[in-house]
Amino acid sequence: MKREASSPASPSSKRRRRSSTPELKPVISSFSSVSEFGSQWDEWPAPRADMTAAREFIIDIVKEKRSVVIVPDKDADGLSAGTLLYKTLRLLGHPPELISVHHLQKGTNVHTNEERARLAQFGVDRAVVLDQGSRPGPSLLPTGDPSTMNVLIVDHHMSTEWPEGSKVLTACRTPPIATAALLTYMLLRDLHPAVTEKEGWRAVMGVIGGADLGTTTAKWGNPPWPGASADSHRHGAKTMSEAVASINAPRRTAEYNGQAECQIFLNADKASDIATNAFLKLCKLDVNDETLRWARTPPRFTTDGRVAVITIHTGFQVHPVIATRWAGTLGKKSKNLIMIMCANTGFNPDPSKVSFSCRIAANLRSLPDGERPDLIGMLNEYGNGIEGFRERVGGDFARGHKEATGGIIHKDEFALLLAHMGVPPEGTPRKNTPKKAPPKVVDSSQKTGIKDYFKPVSAVLEGDAK
Repeated sequence: MKREASSPASPSSKRRRRSSTPELKPVISSFSSVSEFGSQWDEWPAPRADMTAAREFIIDIVKEKRSVVIVPDKDADGLSAGTLLYKTLRLLGHPPELISVHHLQKGTNVHTNEERARLAQFGVDRAVVLDQGSRPGPSLLPTGDPSTMNVLIVDHHMSTEWPEGSKVLTACRTPPIATAALLTYMLLRDLHPAVTEKEGWRAVMGVIGGADLGTTTAKWGNPPWPGASADSHRHGAKTMSEAVASINAPRRTAEYNGQAECQIFLNADKASDIATNAFLKLCKLDVNDETLRWARTPPRFTTDGRVAVITIHTGFQVHPVIATRWAGTLGKKSKNLIMIMCANTGFNPDPSKVSFSCRIAANLRSLPDGERPDLIGMLNEYGNGIEGFRERVGGDFARGHKEATGGIIHKDEFALLLAHMGVPPEGTPRKNTPKKAPPKVVDSSQKTGIKDYFKPVSAVLEGDAK
């Protein structure tokens, strides 16, 4: 990629003269919004009108030679979506000098004033934000005419609120919920044949990496899933899984190196290029070591047993991993447990804040969609019980998916939340109730006592003499 977050666009790299715009390939205008499986799935993976508007947004960038900044999340799903978009723009003839990529700073989100200021420094015409979640607020790209819809948001996190000046393509209300990469693939695949022929494996990686969706499992080739099974088989399931784990590793390290992992992903032609990359392997080893360091941290339980809380302190982003691990372990042992929360007091660069991840207990994932607990609703229920809490924590609380949520809030507010939930303070000794011995059962029909099991000494000596 030509420009990263550290080097915003210079005025000289702005939009080229439109008179030199080459003729676009015919395929760009020949896409169909009708699903290959028939009208039943016309609205999947997102409403048809939104899919059409999002395609037109991408087409306009290419036709008008607009400068654009791509803002992907740093996980396998977000990077798969981001590299798919970058590759598609290049396939359509968009000059690389008009494409920038921005990676968020550690501990921030794209909706903060700091990140909006960083985006504004690129001086671009358009922005495409992928897999970053959403909330209300000012435009993410405050350039040009305020009424211009200059931002496209491609997302799948649960939300009904969006920044101003944005076109929105979300899969959050059209189950089965597609990952951001799969949604991006479905958006772009008809714009150029090479998207499906050469880049489809990126969508498969995004689906494998979208573990926060819990029960979503792609059944390639069966409605409504597109036919991408060939990519999965060609690259190999094991290689795909290793590639996902590898590409996820750098952003979990204390260095939070999203720029390096994105460049490696973009340069890769196949999943094995990622799975065997030496830098990613070293990052993965570091993350595994740090995960093991905190994996056995004992949980504290709410008084009603519905929530287990694990608290760790590390600069590594391993709190989602540990929450997922404990969700599997504890979910098999408790009937009351609903949510596992892992709080990391050392991840955010701001020492006054705590980052936490919540996962649904593993034994509840197999329930039908309408019967699985809503963790976002559960957190909001707790938060609403604390006077002024929701106003103070703002939009960084209870974001994500119903089965995988979390937030970033001040430690004082987090302490209030735990107290309201009924979580005992750290260091509180467990109340070990001694086990009661089972009551003795006396059989009234028994006629013999212990004395009848032993012979008198005289009788024993007499028997020995014989």
